[in-house]
Amino acid sequence: MGFWKPVLDMGVTGPRFLLAWTIVSSVLLAYLLLKRRRARWFAAAATALAAGTSAGLGVLWYCVFVDNTFGGPLVPEVWFWAPAAFAGTALAIANLRGGRWWRSLLAGLSIPVFLATAVFQVNAAYGLNPSLGSLLDINTANTVRIPLRSTWQKASAEPLYRTWTAPADMPQTGLRGKTPVPIPATHSGFQARWSGLYLPPAALVKHPPLLPFVIMMMGQPGSPTPIGIGTVADAMARKNHGLAPIVLVVDQLGDPTQDPLCLDGPKGKVESYVTQDVLPWARKNLPIMQDRRHWTFLGYSNGGTCASYFAAKYPQDFGNFISISGEEFQGADKAALTLAGFFNGDAKAYNAVKPGNIMLAHGHYMDTDAVYTAGSRDPGYTAAAKRSAATAAQVGIRTSLYSVPGAGHVGEAFYGGAAEAFRLLYPRWGLSPS
Repeated sequence: MGFWKPVLDMGVTGPRFLLAWTIVSSVLLAYLLLKRRRARWFAAAATALAAGTSAGLGVLWYCVFVDNTFGGPLVPEVWFWAPAAFAGTALAIANLRGGRWWRSLLAGLSIPVFLATAVFQVNAAYGLNPSLGSLLDINTANTVRIPLRSTWQKASAEPLYRTWTAPADMPQTGLRGKTPVPIPATHSGFQARWSGLYLPPAALVKHPPLLPFVIMMMGQPGSPTPIGIGTVADAMARKNHGLAPIVLVVDQLGDPTQDPLCLDGPKGKVESYVTQDVLPWARKNLPIMQDRRHWTFLGYSNGGTCASYFAAKYPQDFGNFISISGEEFQGADKAALTLAGFFNGDAKAYNAVKPGNIMLAHGHYMDTDAVYTAGSRDPGYTAAAKRSAATAAQVGIRTSLYSVPGAGHVGEAFYGGAAEAFRLLYPRWGLSPS
């Protein structure tokens, strides 16, 4: 990957990058539109543009309102750029016949330009894939070197912020990358993608302290990248002498087009992967505190549902959980299809794995904190967060509910929700005063 790495690491969300693609697409569109200065041609071009726009809107309408392909509403940019790409493609196709060979060649080349422009613009609107590699789900992250066990400090009964003094040579920012080796799926056999790892500045000194542990899952589609959460954690570390939790971002999908529901089922043994493969690996290899009070399950969107599920079912491991724009239960956006396809119509089995039902069946939870967040402009997930938080509070979980101002379901919701959750949990983790 050496030759391609600089290309894959290229940023694809900056305003100059997006403006350049938009200008190129606009010039190509104008050229294709002015094939001939005749009324008959302009009528044909207008027809092509209208047909392409209608096709794009029709596909989006089917995906959102019939198939629920994306599991929720789309940002406004999708409703503009997807039909625009269809319209430009239709106009390019209309230019393939009846003209000079170079016009036909340019028309053919313009199609991937129109599509790429739309993809880049939509990706920037969502704000979760900053590089070309992350957009293409190609992991180009550097390997994060984990401190040797022999260098770790011993655990202290005191909160870490009281005993910690940052060395003068401590780095200003943490490291974000991938684990030195893929986490072995010895027990589960689950074909997970490479896990992401964030080590805060305090973990990069000669003798690092044991730090709180956060296991995290992203949404679907999505990749186990630590870039976003590393940005949030670094911001908190700067305010707290380099202290932040160690974050392990694991893959609960295997295939981004599939949703195994974080369970052991026909699409893979995700639950066994987390509980029997990932957690033992983390306990053995990472300089983390071992008690449940300092262990947190964090998830965004699809991963938020997983966070609620694992924390509800395994309170002996997790003393905290964070659900950022999470669904109320697995497959909530396609409940009927999930019941039929994943559970073979067994409603009792489906109900048994829903986090709220697990909480109610368990009864009172001792010493557990939960943070639910959703964007203020994301009504469906806001309602789900309110219902989930009410259930959690009912069984004794100390619950916080936060609405991210002005955010929908994507980038701003993730960053705003994670930042608020970290702020609330820092005192419990012992990383800042109460």
